[in-house]
Amino acid sequence: MTDKDFSQTAFLKFLRESAVSGVTSPATARSRKLAAEHLLIQLKPHERADLRLLDVDELCSRFHKLQGSTIRPENIQLYNERLCSALKDFISWTLDPAGFQSVEGEKPDAVLVAARDDAGQAQAREELALNPPRSPHEIFPVPIREDLVVYLQNIPLDMTQDEARKIAAVVQALALPEKDQ
Repeated sequence: MTDKDFSQTAFLKFLRESAVSGVTSPATARSRKLAAEHLLIQLKPHERADLRLLDVDELCSRFHKLQGSTIRPENIQLYNERLCSALKDFISWTLDPAGFQSVEGEKPDAVLVAARDDAGQAQAREELALNPPRSPHEIFPVPIREDLVVYLQNIPLDMTQDEARKIAAVVQALALPEKDQ
């Protein structure tokens, strides 16, 4: 008897972690996750417990019958291919994580870079993966009137009060002079 987990829960965790860790490319991970989200809602209880029992062609047939004409056959075929490759990777990784190689073929750049990292670089890479920095390109909406919103972009993560005052001064300089009331 094996103590390995081949459940739907373990599979979905594998999909998330494989993208974060660089086992699969982000684009591949996204496309596989989308296919899984669409198809796995049709799983039977015994299939949820052990995905090795899953017949993906039969699952796609069930999915197509329920969706009817709302989904094109070529989309179902694409979901089928993506789910099959994701399941092959998941089963292979679950059986032998140390010897795992994705069916994608080529190792993603993140894996190749990680292989040559020293201990400090590996720790820094792990920290970035677990706590990614906020994007400096986030756009902050500032509603100033009922019908007008201004957007601020590229606000530094470590902005000081003095820097905030400088930005405020520039904005104030752009304003029309106040009229006497």
